[in-house]
Amino acid sequence: MRQLLTVLVAVAIVALLQGLFYTFRFLGEKKREELRRRLRAEEGVESAQLSLLRRGHLARSAWLASLLRNLPTAERLEMLIQQAQVPITVAQLLTYSTMLAFLGVLLGVLARGWAVAVLGGLMGLGTPLFIILIKRDQRSRKLSEQLPDALDMMARSLRAGHALPSTFRLVSTEMPDPVATEFGLAFEEQNLGASFERAVLQMAKRAPDNGDLKIFAVSVVIQKETGGNLVEVIEKIAETIRARYRFYGKLRALTAEGRLSGIVLAALPVVTGLLVAVLNPGYMRLLVATRLGQFFLVYAIATWILGVLWLRRMARVDL
Repeated sequence: MRQLLTVLVAVAIVALLQGLFYTFRFLGEKKREELRRRLRAEEGVESAQLSLLRRGHLARSAWLASLLRNLPTAERLEMLIQQAQVPITVAQLLTYSTMLAFLGVLLGVLARGWAVAVLGGLMGLGTPLFIILIKRDQRSRKLSEQLPDALDMMARSLRAGHALPSTFRLVSTEMPDPVATEFGLAFEEQNLGASFERAVLQMAKRAPDNGDLKIFAVSVVIQKETGGNLVEVIEKIAETIRARYRFYGKLRALTAEGRLSGIVLAALPVVTGLLVAVLNPGYMRLLVATRLGQFFLVYAIATWILGVLWLRRMARVDL
């Protein structure tokens, strides 16, 4: 019982420290974002965005970048890093994956289990890529949340008599990231000689899973070719995005019970295993020290992952 209380107190202290860390981090990022917005407004967006256009994501050194271009997956990884806007290169990503895979294999060898070594190596190899995918999804979600306000700003600017490319520059200087970065890149691509249609479509390509940005890009390109009331089109898109977010908010509230049940069921085996490991270490040692135990451990982890994916699929509503 004393060991259990010690573990609970330790978990509570870690949770408290983590909450304080993210609170101070949020406040610091808010101040830095406001400072960046003011600097863009004072100095213009050109210098900041040109560096983004010219910077490669393969490697920092030229010879290593030329070597990585021969890899079949290097271009896809470079595009993924660009879409997630994480400050690393493909060479760094491959290095992190290799180091974590080696660490996972080493831990499995120390545990004297080939199955644990293989599983640890695969998990370490895919962890950096999985984190980048999460970062890309978070950025795409934040971009969709900021897009209606950016479209309203564009509509007001068009009503005031500004040209459409000028509204892109206005959004890049007045709005926070990531929508400011995307519109700033589109504005700078036009200044560097690209057509307006290509710049807008490239902006949608940098967020492949963002349907809202694709709708905006296609609508602007079609209006550019056929004509029409662009202000009304932009306002309707902003209104549609807001209405869709309200609908999805209600949907998430209605499906909260199923998602919470899935979280509880997914966490139950992990919490139970940790408690048994603390209360009776000899019992759990059999899963690591014996070959039969290692087989059951790998089987349990594999079926747990399948169960989590199945529960997530059941809680998701396809529209």
